Amino acid sequence: MKIAAKDLSLGYNKIVTKEAHPQMNMDYGVLKLEAGGTFSETSKGETNYALISGEVEFTFDGQTKTAVRDNPFHHNPILLRVATGADVQIKAVKDSEVAIVSTDNAHTFASEFIGEEDLLQASELRGEGLMRDASTRVVRTYYDRSNKPETNFFLGEVVSYPGKWSSFPPHRHVEPEIYYYRFLPEDGYGLGEFGNDAYKIQNGDTQIMVGDSHSQCTTPGYAEWYLWIIRLRDDHPMETLNIEQYQWVNNPDAKFFPEI
Repeated sequence: MKIAAKDLSLGYNKIVTKEAHPQMNMDYGVLKLEAGGTFSETSKGETNYALISGEVEFTFDGQTKTAVRDNPFHHNPILLRVATGADVQIKAVKDSEVAIVSTDNAHTFASEFIGEEDLLQASELRGEGLMRDASTRVVRTYYDRSNKPETNFFLGEVVSYPGKWSSFPPHRHVEPEIYYYRFLPEDGYGLGEFGNDAYKIQNGDTQIMVGDSHSQCTTPGYAEWYLWIIRLRDDHPMETLNIEQYQWVNNPDAKFFPEI
């Protein structure tokens, strides 16, 4: 299901909520601040504040950390992760946008400022040399239960090269997932595949997915960035299943037209 982009207003912009989208089991939105603007809250669950662009100061647990990110295409992510009940203030040094996602989690853990050196995987070039590079993309994994065993999230982002696919062959999992998109230049678009349906994806759109297979492609000339957010099942390992019919394309010796 696609949630069409809307112009972001100053402050917190709700996009996905547990009330309106109970199958997702999480809340997601984007905070927009002008330089000098502030936002404060006490977290209502395990919460992540990921800087999309700009410069902000995160204040939490009696300390302040500065995060700078000119854009999400060329720079690794920076985020703050907190447990339920944490007091957080965000102050914009420059005009900024921050993605905020929250979910229930009974575990307690220390608040953590995560820079690029702390990511599970920073700017991994994936798909190179396969499918004639038709699915080459940059993958940045924030964390999962392999390095944060108490988490209920699997978070990361993808930068797709112009005219290429990402996450092909399609894959599926039972856990709900959010994709939030940006394009460079901003008037670009891509296609989001979900089962037998496909959605035209534009700058600022959101796709919510539960259960069925999914993959992405991007138009020539335009780069696509998307944040992925998977809400893991409580105390259950995640299992991703690739659609077997299309796995042959990942064989390094696979032959394509005009060779076949």
